[in-house]
Amino acid sequence: MNKFTLSALALSVSAILVGCNDGSGFTSTQSEAEQSTQVTPAAGESALRNMSQDKGAEIEAVLAEGVTSPDGEQVGNLIDGNHSSKFLAFDKKATVIFKAAKAAALQKYHFVSANDEPKRDPKNWVVYGSNDKQEWVEIDSRANEAFTGRAELKAYELEGEQAAYQYFKFDLEHGGTDSYGADITQLAELELIVIAEAPIVSFGASNLTPEVGELVVFEDTSLVNPTSWQWTFEGGTPATSTERKPLVRFNELGAKTVTLVAKNDKGESELVKTDFIRVWDPASPWAGFPKPTVTFTKNKPEHPGQAVLERVMPDLEAEIHRISELIAKRLFNNVTEINVFESVEFITDEYDFPAAKGGTDKNMQLMFDLNHIANLEGKGDQAIRDEIIGVLWHELTHGYQNVPNSGAYIQGTDYHSYLEGMANFIRLEAGYLDRVREGRSWLADVNDDAYNQTSLFLEWVVNTNRNIDFMKAFNASAKTIPEWSFEAAFEQIFGENRGLNVVLGEYQAYLKSLGIVPPNPTPVEGYSNILQLEGVSMITNATHLGPYGDVPENTFDNSVYTPFTGVIEAPWFIEQYTPHQLPINEIDAVEVDFALANEETVSQYSIAMSDKNEIRWPTSWQVFGSNNGETWTLIDEQTFTGIPELLTTYTYELEKPVDVQHVRFSFKNERQGDGIGGDNGRLVQIGEIAIWTQD
Repeated sequence: MNKFTLSALALSVSAILVGCNDGSGFTSTQSEAEQSTQVTPAAGESALRNMSQDKGAEIEAVLAEGVTSPDGEQVGNLIDGNHSSKFLAFDKKATVIFKAAKAAALQKYHFVSANDEPKRDPKNWVVYGSNDKQEWVEIDSRANEAFTGRAELKAYELEGEQAAYQYFKFDLEHGGTDSYGADITQLAELELIVIAEAPIVSFGASNLTPEVGELVVFEDTSLVNPTSWQWTFEGGTPATSTERKPLVRFNELGAKTVTLVAKNDKGESELVKTDFIRVWDPASPWAGFPKPTVTFTKNKPEHPGQAVLERVMPDLEAEIHRISELIAKRLFNNVTEINVFESVEFITDEYDFPAAKGGTDKNMQLMFDLNHIANLEGKGDQAIRDEIIGVLWHELTHGYQNVPNSGAYIQGTDYHSYLEGMANFIRLEAGYLDRVREGRSWLADVNDDAYNQTSLFLEWVVNTNRNIDFMKAFNASAKTIPEWSFEAAFEQIFGENRGLNVVLGEYQAYLKSLGIVPPNPTPVEGYSNILQLEGVSMITNATHLGPYGDVPENTFDNSVYTPFTGVIEAPWFIEQYTPHQLPINEIDAVEVDFALANEETVSQYSIAMSDKNEIRWPTSWQVFGSNNGETWTLIDEQTFTGIPELLTTYTYELEKPVDVQHVRFSFKNERQGDGIGGDNGRLVQIGEIAIWTQD
């Protein structure tokens, strides 16, 4: 059972602000939590508030035995006021119990959908109330509910007069098995709406980005009739005030926190807006750049990698500060636009990845793998230092870059390619990823290879559009476009007639000028690939690495950069990261069956190697033809004893053409050696298949 108490720290409401600089007009900004918490009443109605944000509120998940939530996606996220975080449980059902600070009559509740896989959303649920956590009274139930999008808030009103309860239980059931074959329940936020007694605090300011010494007018906009106010202004003159509409000046650069406690005869409420005011100097737009506190957590202090790190990076804290400021300057126009981090925790341990960025929007975590660092020993201290600094450029970019308002971090999507392509572009531009240029290859789609080819594409766009600062505009688009995509961003930056496809086409012309051409199967003149005709479908007998993007459909998506990977022996990472795939299908060979819309004459076929994992290439295969999908005739077989060349197409001609409507490929991988078999798995990977017919 996971149990969380909402702390005073979690109640602090922060906002990333980009305000007007001239001081004209009055600006009242609200965070996601404030917007969903406050409900403006109609005439004669009571004001409503979200009590899940009350100090002392608690929430717990009651899950079936053996069911867990992953780190960072536990039940406390339901009441953290952040629609970007979520609660996830590896089961089709989950029970959540909320304990209010005191008994209240629930008027309605809000569910906010999480960031991916719609079938993980709650579909059916029952809501109960209790004052002793023993006897429960049903107060609402819903069936066959559906969200229309991600991060969507849906409100559910309760009918009639409601009794006051301190405990509220939600029995949730998901919408069905997701696209990965997993039974998972998820929800981003739970908001419990009650009638407000104490004030619902809110306030605004005439200027969120004043210059030093400029006058700022603050105004209370709280609901439920406050009668007294206590303001606190970080770095302000005056530092405190009891007026409803105080006038304040700030005499130092930087982000300032503002706090308001409002009272009425029923009680008092507090609102803290961290970094609400950004004091700056237009003549020196980056003066006062906020340097976060840097701490170090050494989970394995005796590891050889830790000694290497400390030897080559004695100035690690200074480098984090230096690189952070340079990244901010590269992506934004001035210090008022950035997210302000209060702390950066640098964590070293043994991970399954070289490095990663985690934490919150105020407290960043940088995780570095000690084995990766130790394995660099022998390359020379400068080479090791360059690698660590390069990784810092990438991971710190993740901390400062804007994040699209829509999408999920799934490989092969615009959202993922934006985050990783930009981070590697920043590292590349800084001079710490030159090796990527040596591997420049064809780019058919920006989602094919985010880390390498997409970053090179972004570099080319920047270099060929020097009349604008493309990267700042690209970063800004993630905040200004509600349904973000590469296409929408490029149209916003370059105009409707020069969207992504146009610019990518220009880049592809540049690649051809370098002698780089599409590596996809290319037939001899006079042949057509029948797998590119309409009405083609395929199935496989194998458990596959679909959760990692290597889906069966990749065999004929006309891109060798998106391979299909079938499983003969399960690798270790399936048990660790996608255990719902176990047990795998027991097979000796990975079969891929294509069904054509019509009978076609097949003369030859091609199999292409992707850009990685040569040891997964099949060592032998058989090809069968059929006209009914049940009776199969062998039409070719091959043995491949060597290691294939990356991005290479191998074409085989049949002894004689055959007329078929179904084609089956049966692949084996009997290769021996390191990295094959056992926990490393025995896998078959195919970049692309083409079946050729003579025109």
